[in-house]
Amino acid sequence: MYAKVSKNGQVTIPKVIREKLDIDDGGAVLFLVEDNEVRLKGIPGAHADRLGGSLKKYAKEYVPLNKIRKKIKRKIADEIAGEGLSG
Repeated sequence: MYAKVSKNGQVTIPKVIREKLDIDDGGAVLFLVEDNEVRLKGIPGAHADRLGGSLKKYAKEYVPLNKIRKKIKRKIADEIAGEGLSG
């Protein structure tokens, strides 16, 4: 199946795939990157809700999500630049 990426980097997962992965309203998707390919793992809504805060005991301090996203984007950009793919 084919889906376009929006200007915000968003993709709509086709209904057939959402049903096959058991992703319902409020569910989540886990992105697994292996050998330059992305695999999706569906997490049903009830399970996704239970994940919220489940790793809190392992956190040393609170870090806002936007800071984490910026750090991840920077790391990805650095890795791509190091491979000579960014130009």
